[in-house]
Amino acid sequence: MMNTIGIIDQDDILQLIARNLAGNADSQEASRLKEWIDISEENKRFFEQVRNIWEASEKNPGIDKINTEDALKKVQARIMKVPSKKIIWYYWQKIAAVIVLPLAVGLLLLISMNSHKKSSVNETVYNEIFTAFGTRSSLLLSDSTVVYLNSGSSLRYPIQFSEKTRQVFLKGEAYFEVKSDVSRPFIVNTPSLSVKATGTKFNVEDYGFDPLSEVTLVSGKVTVSKMGNEAGSQLISELKPEQHLVYNNETGTKTISKTDTYRYISWKDGKLIFRNDPLPDVLKKLSMIFNVDIELQGEELNYYRYRATFEEESLEEILKLLKLSAPINYTEVERIPLPDGSFPKKKVIVYPAK
Repeated sequence: MMNTIGIIDQDDILQLIARNLAGNADSQEASRLKEWIDISEENKRFFEQVRNIWEASEKNPGIDKINTEDALKKVQARIMKVPSKKIIWYYWQKIAAVIVLPLAVGLLLLISMNSHKKSSVNETVYNEIFTAFGTRSSLLLSDSTVVYLNSGSSLRYPIQFSEKTRQVFLKGEAYFEVKSDVSRPFIVNTPSLSVKATGTKFNVEDYGFDPLSEVTLVSGKVTVSKMGNEAGSQLISELKPEQHLVYNNETGTKTISKTDTYRYISWKDGKLIFRNDPLPDVLKKLSMIFNVDIELQGEELNYYRYRATFEEESLEEILKLLKLSAPINYTEVERIPLPDGSFPKKKVIVYPAK
């Protein structure tokens, strides 16, 4: 009877056994190993012996101290006493049990440890920060990039960036002061957009529930692409300093304008700046910042524009100031408890003053 271990490359088998015993094998690798084991009793026996020694080695770290030279002498002495017809198989069994198996297990353990080290090194560990509605926060990333996070926003970022790229994941609004590193682009991924930079200052707004996404470039250069399909990102535009991009994710249309960028990033300083903004846009911004439903009634109010600056005021204070400077009134809808005992989102109705 001849052993069939050599039919498949031995290194390949050791790799398969190592990944299976370490619990890292995928379904295809597990199937290949099972097929090899089922070829013969010798293969099955070899695998079982390796597994036994593997399991023993986990309990006894000193297995690598086996003296294979002395073991070989003992095997050779025993071979001399074995009938010639059984010498080949007997020799293989002892070599496998005394020399090959310990060496194989040592190799398997090494493969497993190297595999674990590689996966540990390559594995990216992320943190995630959430900013409650009506508040702001800031943080310093591992590359010294500074991020300001607006109300109701979240940012997922790696504890340590990779050697090739710096990627973060934003939902909401954030202002970035990116540390310059041409060799490692800084990429902000939102539900709709991918904004790529090397070293620059820019603002991104994309809450996901609004069809409009906005990018404002203060300095440097950024490339804005559409996220989404299997074909990869689709370039929308490259922005220059003091440009503001509004992209409609439903229609695929964009508008780019040169603007006073501070009005779009003033929120990081606790300010809300409106410069000839339509009332619906003002109320939309307030709705997102304070997590409240604001319903505008009266078509004539759609054309009313505001020029104002608010600093650290509450929603109630802002609504009162708007009422003083425009022909509007507002009322807060009573919040009736839901069947489960919770309360619905706060709702405010804005309507023309009589």
